[in-house]
Amino acid sequence: MAMRVCHVGFNYFPGQGLTIFYEFPRHQAGQGIDVIVIAPGRTGEPERAVIDGVTVFRIPTPSIGRFSADRLKFLWKAARIIRQCRIDLVHTYAFVGCGLLPWLAGRWRSIWLYDCQTSAIKPPLLGLQNWLIRIESYSFDTVTVLSAGIRDIVFAQDRPVAAVVPLGADLEHFRARSPDPTLRARYDIAEGDCVFTYCGTLDHNRKMEKLLAAFAFAAERAPTAKLLIVGDGSALSELKELAQKLKLEKRIVFTGFVPYSDIPAHLAITTVALAFISMDACFEHQPPTKTVEYLAQSLPVIATDTAGNRTFVGDGVNGVLCGDSAESCGQAMLDLIRDPALRQRLAAAARASVQSFDWAEIVRTHVIPLYRERLRDHRCAK
Repeated sequence: MAMRVCHVGFNYFPGQGLTIFYEFPRHQAGQGIDVIVIAPGRTGEPERAVIDGVTVFRIPTPSIGRFSADRLKFLWKAARIIRQCRIDLVHTYAFVGCGLLPWLAGRWRSIWLYDCQTSAIKPPLLGLQNWLIRIESYSFDTVTVLSAGIRDIVFAQDRPVAAVVPLGADLEHFRARSPDPTLRARYDIAEGDCVFTYCGTLDHNRKMEKLLAAFAFAAERAPTAKLLIVGDGSALSELKELAQKLKLEKRIVFTGFVPYSDIPAHLAITTVALAFISMDACFEHQPPTKTVEYLAQSLPVIATDTAGNRTFVGDGVNGVLCGDSAESCGQAMLDLIRDPALRQRLAAAARASVQSFDWAEIVRTHVIPLYRERLRDHRCAK
């Protein structure tokens, strides 16, 4: 069944890291689907380009932050492109205001899919934010979610959800590789050091001070332990100050922002990867990209015991589950420092455990069949 699919998201394409908004279109194009993408554009970017077989329309959008006139202009111009391109199915990655898009573009012209990647995560008024997400979904024909937990929190029994489409990783990009000696030297990592690595955004709501406290617990008892924190964010300067207060500034390395293309090299100098997610209700059901990427690179993982992390990590199978307190997470670090055989056993099982989460496989087995089913239903109803 031939089809033309349009993906619409309110993120730069590609942005920092290759998200679902990038991976789904490129793998669909690779599997023979006619795909276009509509995304905001930065200054100087071409307004139309072909990337990985995908036709990308960029709408110049100075601000992608709060709801503003820029967002309304984006919706209006995106609707015009959709009308002109004669789209069979529009895959929209939920963002504030996207509920207007089907009505602006002509809801009857296409099948409209609402892809909800997250529940509300920033207090206050989480319940109100989730209600607004649900309300926007009623402009669409069908809804997908990233996890069963998000489905239950946001939609409950009020709105049918067609499918849970899992998070994935690029298993070609993330794979076991030899460590780069120059990178070790840059971060002053000795051959015998046990390097714990965290990759991710360092915003205040992530509560990364808990991770530093856990490392301090382990570092006091294990002189070879080092912590590599890869990422940037609003809490970075405060975390650096905390490292100094803990007298660990020589054992905690903050890399700042690292391009997606360079993340595997940083993981290659890692002994154990940290999938630290603060165990708050707002993060409980959010599957972390970092966790599946660590495992794809054949690393043993210490993961806080959230439903999102349990999507990928089996305790004692490919990683270790722990609490988010200094004692629980710090003890997990100590256990793996002291047990190289356990580290090797977990690492040996890591990559095979996430083979089904390769982006290409998810698109082939979850996404394209859903598209075809919805298009069949639509054509039969005519």
